[in-house]
Amino acid sequence: MAGVTLDHTSFAVHDAMGWARRLRRELGATPIFGERLAEFGYLLLHVGTADEGARLELLEPRDEGFLTRFLDARGEGPHHITFVVPDLRTTVLRARALGLTVVGEDYDHPPWREAFIAPDRRHGVVIQLAQSDRSYPPAGRLLSSRTRVVEDFPSSRGATEPLWWTGLWETAPGPVARLGTTHLASTDLEFSRLVFGELLEARVAGDDSELDLSWPGGSVRVHASDRAGVTGMSLRGGPAGGIAIGPARLDDRTPGASPTY
Repeated sequence: MAGVTLDHTSFAVHDAMGWARRLRRELGATPIFGERLAEFGYLLLHVGTADEGARLELLEPRDEGFLTRFLDARGEGPHHITFVVPDLRTTVLRARALGLTVVGEDYDHPPWREAFIAPDRRHGVVIQLAQSDRSYPPAGRLLSSRTRVVEDFPSSRGATEPLWWTGLWETAPGPVARLGTTHLASTDLEFSRLVFGELLEARVAGDDSELDLSWPGGSVRVHASDRAGVTGMSLRGGPAGGIAIGPARLDDRTPGASPTY
């Protein structure tokens, strides 16, 4: 891998399959892959066409742990943004040099090495850093087939049940919407430029009120705000009024610059 890619934006929910059925009915979402671990399960979806769209992850709790604490404190809503990097150790060292707090480092599982930049007052969201010796097929292939060669996909340490989610195929898809930019409120736009533009190698455009950041795989728009956190994701072709996952919205407007938690 030549550089950093934006992999997905993740939302904590109580019932991942219930949400996945809704997103398939209302947005035409296509399942990519999912696994179960001791504390949580996840399901990764593609919302869009072969040429346009974005990935969204649904996280649900299975036992007491970080996710139950998050849901108890905040309810359903955005949990983290994941970037795949070419060299995880180097990225972690550079993150710490910026004064960021990095936790949960795991360098010894090649299918999914990971570390997490802890949320702070400036961004209010976990940033997951990952490195894998595997990759997902192109969107066009995922959209054209229900076959998933799970042995070739990125896989978390200790994960089981890689096909737990396949009952989702029984839900008929609705018209295909196109998920796009993740919107993030920041209390320190210049620090956001350092984190996303320099550490995570985004292409950067913008002004004193917002930054437009892009990578292979997707984009983030950072809004200046006095309260930090993910406010939503842009969506074209979805239902009137969009869809709310807790305080965040998937819709065709530009989400507001101040989250409600």
